[in-house]
Amino acid sequence: MGACKALICTLILSGLAIAAVCTWRFGPWFETGKQNTESVDLTASTACEGCCNGLTSNCNLPVNEVLFPMVHNAMSSYEDYFVAANNNESLEKALVAGYRGLMLDSCLCDGGLSKYMEDGAKEVMAEMGLIDESTETDEVVKTLGFCHTYCDAGVRDPHRVLANIKKFLDVNRNEVIILEFEINDNSLVDLYSALDQSGLPKYIWRSTVNHSEELYNMEWPTMQELIDADTRVLVFAHNDGMESCTKMTCPEGIMYTYDHFAQTDDSSSSGCDITSSNNVNNYGYFLMNHWQNDDYDLPSASNSQKLNTYDVLSQRFSSCVGRTPNLVAVDFWDLGELLTFAKDNNIVRAAKATQ
Repeated sequence: MGACKALICTLILSGLAIAAVCTWRFGPWFETGKQNTESVDLTASTACEGCCNGLTSNCNLPVNEVLFPMVHNAMSSYEDYFVAANNNESLEKALVAGYRGLMLDSCLCDGGLSKYMEDGAKEVMAEMGLIDESTETDEVVKTLGFCHTYCDAGVRDPHRVLANIKKFLDVNRNEVIILEFEINDNSLVDLYSALDQSGLPKYIWRSTVNHSEELYNMEWPTMQELIDADTRVLVFAHNDGMESCTKMTCPEGIMYTYDHFAQTDDSSSSGCDITSSNNVNNYGYFLMNHWQNDDYDLPSASNSQKLNTYDVLSQRFSSCVGRTPNLVAVDFWDLGELLTFAKDNNIVRAAKATQ
């Protein structure tokens, strides 16, 4: 009898929790489409005359030798009304603060993005040519979004996100950023289209390497060369439909992530072992996945508060034998000291390069 009561109580509590989330997520006060980032000042807080990503000493380093602080699931934030978000604040604010890498998940949302937006957003999308309001159809429209698995748990409008990234680059002429897309729902073609419409491709650096034997020996441009050429975005992608660019045409300057990235296991927040059987030195980039979900496998701010400290980052980097990462991805980017750690680490890297 006691077990039965406990089960009933558990079911009731679970139901109440689900109802609370749904009420918060879909209540009349919830306006995920607003995501008012147009008015955000996108001037980088780290900008300085003659600097490259905040330091003059970065300028002569090849881009793959600079440590880039990166935001995991950057589209997912409580500021943008995501449920169980990976971050407190928006990706736009992360760029302003000094993060130079964004990890974004693409998806297709049933019914289009307009149902997630405030009054008037549908008309704006129609004016931009993204939807056709004059067409009457019972067919469910699927529209590209940036979300983590489920659009109903939170979604960002890619056209707005990519436009804001472009605006950040327009405003900050000495900043280089890295975008890494996880492609879901066979949305690769839609992502190509969104990139085209955003105007961002003018800033994308394009590799000329198209033979597998050359990938491991690629010479990457220096930060200053990217800035001088105004090709200050490196774009990588993996998953649905994306293969090595030695096997398929990779338009819009998108490179296949696993042609160029070695990475640590994203289920571990310690150590420096990579998931590939290949030598870490065969890759241009070494990504450290540095986050830990809670016991329910949900993003954890308390875990990030501990992991993102200077001491923990130093300890983990010291466990790397030979090569240290040049990308560090974290949850809850506003917690901890990754930006300070990355700055100090880059100063040391530049000093070693001149010895």
